[in-house]
Amino acid sequence: MTPRIAIACPGVGLVQRGFERLFLDLFDEMRGDFPMTLFKGGGEVRAGEVVLPFLRRGGTAIRYLPLHRLMGRTPMHAECLTFALALLPHLIGGRYDVVHVIDPPLARLLFHLRRVLHLRFGLLYTEGTAMPPRDYPPCDRLHQISAATFADAVAQGHDPAHMALVPCGYRPDRFVASADRATLRAHHGIAPDRFVILSVAALNRGHKRTHHLVDEVAQMPGDPLLWLDGSLDHGDPDLPAYARAKLGDRVRVTHVPSAQVADLFALADVMPHAATFEAFGLAIVEAAAAGLPVILHDAPHFRWLLPNSACWIDMTAPGALATLLTRIAADPAERHRRQMQDHARATYDWAALRPAYADLYRSMMP
Repeated sequence: MTPRIAIACPGVGLVQRGFERLFLDLFDEMRGDFPMTLFKGGGEVRAGEVVLPFLRRGGTAIRYLPLHRLMGRTPMHAECLTFALALLPHLIGGRYDVVHVIDPPLARLLFHLRRVLHLRFGLLYTEGTAMPPRDYPPCDRLHQISAATFADAVAQGHDPAHMALVPCGYRPDRFVASADRATLRAHHGIAPDRFVILSVAALNRGHKRTHHLVDEVAQMPGDPLLWLDGSLDHGDPDLPAYARAKLGDRVRVTHVPSAQVADLFALADVMPHAATFEAFGLAIVEAAAAGLPVILHDAPHFRWLLPNSACWIDMTAPGALATLLTRIAADPAERHRRQMQDHARATYDWAALRPAYADLYRSMMP
């Protein structure tokens, strides 16, 4: 029997990167194999998609109707509660065999609403937050996207038979540059020989550690350009000013549409990722697949993600990244050592991952 699948994520259509894009890509990739509906928070409505009304965590309505304060929780909890309530009419009557979610509060709500209302569907939860295993929401099957989090969950008592490990996929067709490197650099006013350090990540101190990247580049000799491309939705609004104060005209801060990220990969020389942990790191995979050398923190997840010791460094050691970037800037061979294009394409292309996701959905059937 072919399972009927509902994919539900309030951020799809509102957030252009992160796990929201994973779910949008998953829907696009698998809808030809399964009857699927995507329940999302906004954007253009295509066939098989439904935009639900809810209180968006960063929207205007929640400022006038602060439901989260009445709940004693965060705006994200109010967002997931109102999204779950809007989703319920579509789940009544057993219309779906599987409901697939990635937002932890939404998973908790649907698990308990299913019990109270005697609904019939299997709940599949994708762990995309790198939360401690003790905090996982209840579900019927747990989808892990990292070998490191899978191993951690098993070490902390989770049954491996209850989980499945399938990494995130990327779409190669979405990462074709609009022009060659020389043309792109000329368009953006960047000299052909200038060393360009790219960061595609949210701008914040806590997780992505953008300030560390800024501080390390500030120590480099010469005239490197740090290009920070990322959202401030979950970031620190003062970081652009901080970067400009430290680097002056040696920094650019943007948040380009996803379709233009390939151009940034093509014009850059290297992409360091200053975070010490990630749930996955889709931008890392995309950069590597585009042929851009990537530098990562030396931690179990990143060792699994890109298994090349030349790519790993202790991101917590002051000056270590600046020293390595200076060496890479001076020697093209150092850049070549950190290219993982073949591995990224062979491992994370959706074409390679589709069978595993199909098996995951079929495993939800009795």
